[in-house]
Amino acid sequence: MKKIILSAAMLVNSLFASAQMSQVSGTVKAEKATIKESIALMKIEDGEPKVIATTNLAEDGSFAFMFKPTYEGFYAVGSPDMLKGQFQIYLKPGDKAEIAFDNVNAEFTGTNTPENTVLNNWANLTKSLKRKSVYFMGSFSSYVDFFPELTAVAAQTDAFRKTINTKNTKFNGLMKELTFFDMDFYAINFLRTPRSKHPQKSDYPAYYSTIVVKNKFPNDNILGTLYGKRAMGMYAEFAAGNMADVNQRLSFLTTNNQKGEYVLYSEGRFIKSYDKYKSMVDQYGQYLQSPSQKKRLEVMNAELYSTKAGGIASDFEYPDVNGKMVSLSGQKGKVVLVDVWATWCGPCKKEIPSLKQLEKEMHGKDIVIMSVSVDEEKNKETWLKMIKDENLGGVQLFASGWSKITKDYKITGIPRFMVFDKKGNVVTVDAPRPSDPKLKELLEAELKK
Repeated sequence: MKKIILSAAMLVNSLFASAQMSQVSGTVKAEKATIKESIALMKIEDGEPKVIATTNLAEDGSFAFMFKPTYEGFYAVGSPDMLKGQFQIYLKPGDKAEIAFDNVNAEFTGTNTPENTVLNNWANLTKSLKRKSVYFMGSFSSYVDFFPELTAVAAQTDAFRKTINTKNTKFNGLMKELTFFDMDFYAINFLRTPRSKHPQKSDYPAYYSTIVVKNKFPNDNILGTLYGKRAMGMYAEFAAGNMADVNQRLSFLTTNNQKGEYVLYSEGRFIKSYDKYKSMVDQYGQYLQSPSQKKRLEVMNAELYSTKAGGIASDFEYPDVNGKMVSLSGQKGKVVLVDVWATWCGPCKKEIPSLKQLEKEMHGKDIVIMSVSVDEEKNKETWLKMIKDENLGGVQLFASGWSKITKDYKITGIPRFMVFDKKGNVVTVDAPRPSDPKLKELLEAELKK
């Protein structure tokens, strides 16, 4: 009896898991296809598509994806390269979507969800605008034909929004916002792409005067759409004018997250040196606070940072034994000795007696000894116990694994000892160990400066 109950429970769990899976399938027409050989399924993250999976096209151009959505909202199918074709879809767990690609155009086919039926109607209404605005390569469109079409479609948008009335209230709200985002994007993007004829402002139709409004993006929903980051950035530039600086453009965005994404989009992607990276963070760091933005900053920092003597130290911040966040930059005015170690590291533990003796000899001087553990989170209690059992002094910090400090300072082996001067500059990132008298000599020499 128990076996029967267990089997039934396993079947229910299996059916539940299957019900959470979504299916995206379709075909790519071979004639004039811009998507060749393989096709990608993409999530929308920070206003741009990120590849979840790719699959090869079958001989007849068919493809299929089966996956569990990590969120309900907009996804995309097509090429990671925008100019080769991308098609936005709306998914929640258990949904099915069928799509047919013809060149850079696509449409839903077969039986689809109410959400994607509405999305398909919108795609069909704006298909020509998208084709002329986004896929400008090889297009002979100019403002002479685009502007009248923009005006005509704009006149139909209010009526279309009234048709967005599915049982999914979340989708209804996002879809109505998407209609505004898309129309503005197509209008502004058209002005920014090469054409055979370019208009004067006097040629602009009335629609362009409606684009700039106060509090344009009261929330971050635009960053959940396919062209969100690009559309948001272009809006800020359009609203501020071509001669405006970054701060003027930022004034047309609302949330810190929007401003942070714009800074990374407009400034970050062109930075090739650590000095310029540091300048960007110093000036706009207040906006760059989301987990995703911080992660991207860490990657940039690690790629650009040079550990040369005399250079600016790459900052790090970790919790101490009481959970208080402590940073390297917060120690300016004192010489800093950093010890990167772990509880499982034999050579690290071998240096503990010498480090404790060094700390005793340096007591009362302008020096801070920071021990940064790279133990994994699961070993945090082991770390706390060793600090107590060994009566470890100095500033004890927990880095939760091989995180920022090891990436920035290119640390691949421990223990590693590093010394920083009173101004926060690098003295050496490969100092002698405490068991070597040369370390004390180095610290005393820095204290005299």
